[in-house]
Amino acid sequence: MRIILLTFILLISSGAAHAAKSTGIPLFFQTGDELFEIEGAPEFEDGSSVGYLCQRFALFFADIWTWDCRIMYVFMEQFSVEEISEEELGEYQGSYKTGDRKRSFWNQYGFITLLVLGGIGGVFRAEGKQE
Repeated sequence: MRIILLTFILLISSGAAHAAKSTGIPLFFQTGDELFEIEGAPEFEDGSSVGYLCQRFALFFADIWTWDCRIMYVFMEQFSVEEISEEELGEYQGSYKTGDRKRSFWNQYGFITLLVLGGIGGVFRAEGKQE
């Protein structure tokens, strides 16, 4: 059972497809910048859209904590950002909240999934030792 659980975690974490290009040790933890598009935000002709640039800490590409989120123009294809003018920033801050970020299932709920799988593994391990 342990091998199956570890194989499952390895497969999910190595195949996590999202735009986060972060630093850290691959397949274990990630830190650094992460870009999020905003649900319903305008997209512009230059390929940018309004989004958030956040700092993050993640395990197996599943965010545990994000902080220091700032509204910016995000270029998801190039993983880059551009500052927003003060006038536009005020307008966007009133219209969009950090909860409006587009996030994949694994990025948003992956840590909870890891905790549940770890708990299930712990139960099976405890049952195996009792027998």
